[in-house]
Amino acid sequence: MPEKVGFLYSGSQNSLGRQFTKFKNALPGGITLLPTGAADDDYQRKLPDAADRLINVENVKVLVAAGGPVSAFAARDATAKQTGPKTPVVFTSVTDPVGSGLYVVRGNLTGIAGMTTEMDAARLRLLQELKPSISTVGVLRNPNRPNVDGQWNNLNQGRDKRLTLSPVDVGVKGTPGTPQQIKDAFQNLPSVEALLVTADPFFNSRRPDVIREVAQKTIPAIYQWREFVEEGGLMSFGPSLDEEYSAAANYVGRILAGERPPNMPPLYQPTKFELVINLNTAKALNLAVPQTLLDRAEVI
Repeated sequence: MPEKVGFLYSGSQNSLGRQFTKFKNALPGGITLLPTGAADDDYQRKLPDAADRLINVENVKVLVAAGGPVSAFAARDATAKQTGPKTPVVFTSVTDPVGSGLYVVRGNLTGIAGMTTEMDAARLRLLQELKPSISTVGVLRNPNRPNVDGQWNNLNQGRDKRLTLSPVDVGVKGTPGTPQQIKDAFQNLPSVEALLVTADPFFNSRRPDVIREVAQKTIPAIYQWREFVEEGGLMSFGPSLDEEYSAAANYVGRILAGERPPNMPPLYQPTKFELVINLNTAKALNLAVPQTLLDRAEVI
């Protein structure tokens, strides 16, 4: 009988794109991959319910928690309620899994240390390289992200002190994010010369809404994942999602073959980081992209 693997995702089903296909195709044979427990950005209700269903009703052998730390915490909490052996969890794209308490020695969680929010300061520097005259940058944040205050503090500490950062929160802490909240946030966007869309699964899940609102402001913006740029955003810098999901599939296969998270090498670290630039978007913004960036970027 095929082993069952669950796939828990914090965002919307249609935002997964090729990464889910990449993960599915990289799994070894003889596995039944259950339909994803997509939470549609409802971190407080749908996400814990989906995790509980996959763990305690579907009885999956391994649970993959995709879409950042919110999925990983939901999976951890669901398995913590188990009275017997705890279901192994493989998470993806989690900032500081050790410091956050997700990964502990002899625990049942392992996965990908995503290098997500850690790269936000580097994204600011790329904006400055693109347009050295920039002095004010808006920072789009999700107040529902775990440790959003820590994300903001790290960004402030790592920024060039000549930059003034203006935080812009989308929605209200404790309520699911919506496209209307994205629109409202941009209507209240202060006067800034550029925008950093911080690393967060909600923004990735709502890429078309974010990209559309940025375009209407006619300011340069940088994102975490290349998918934003492929869909019309200006520039992105971050680890390769294809690499991360392939690594997650490898972890799942090893666990199903008999390895246990406590005995596995700790935490996969991404090795491939992508700088991607959309020249059509740059042209629409009347931006001349410096050759120093073009030499390092994948241009689309």
